[in-house]
Amino acid sequence: MIYAPTVIGVVTLLAILVFFWKRSGLGSGRRFGNKIAQHIGIQRSLFYSILDHGTRDTSRKLLASLANSKLGVAEASVELGPTLVKGVERLEAHFGEQEMVNDAKPKIMKLIASAQSST
Repeated sequence: MIYAPTVIGVVTLLAILVFFWKRSGLGSGRRFGNKIAQHIGIQRSLFYSILDHGTRDTSRKLLASLANSKLGVAEASVELGPTLVKGVERLEAHFGEQEMVNDAKPKIMKLIASAQSST
């Protein structure tokens, strides 16, 4: 009888660990997002903020799907271009012009230009 509460507690603890692992572990897309931010040349925190404002779904799901699609960092950056532009527009609408966002705009617009030239 003493084993039942212990087993339930261990199973609950494992379920909580699995939840957080799936959310921020290896399959979350975070590592791929860090590579993309570095490739674009903007800070990680700014990249994630812009991405979160530009997508309807979670940014981690989007990044995980891009990573699973076996795109390279450059191709994934181009794929994210329109989402990042939308994120910049929403950030500016919400907070006004910011120096960091203004510095990132030309880098993001370069992605859009390369996406349009490749089509």
